[in-house]
Amino acid sequence: MTQTSPTDKTQGVIDVEALKKEIREQILSELKEQKQEQKPERPKRKLSEKQLAALAAGRQKNPRLLAKKAREEAKAKEEQKAKEAKEAEAKKE
Repeated sequence: MTQTSPTDKTQGVIDVEALKKEIREQILSELKEQKQEQKPERPKRKLSEKQLAALAAGRQKNPRLLAKKAREEAKAKEEQKAKEAKEAEAKKE
């Protein structure tokens, strides 16, 4: 079956299924556009003076996260040193 326009004048017959499909696609595209337009924009959260000062100073907002990362890095360094020490002992023997 070939794709023809719904009002192909050479045939003299209107392709009802193709018309339905075109109308359905147009309606769906219009509905999508309406949904996108209707979405209200969320207002941006206002930062407190303290938060603005922290951002201006280049600090991160969450000092707990920074402390956690520092602890994890220190632990990883200690584990790496212990691993290297064990490898050095194994090579000596």
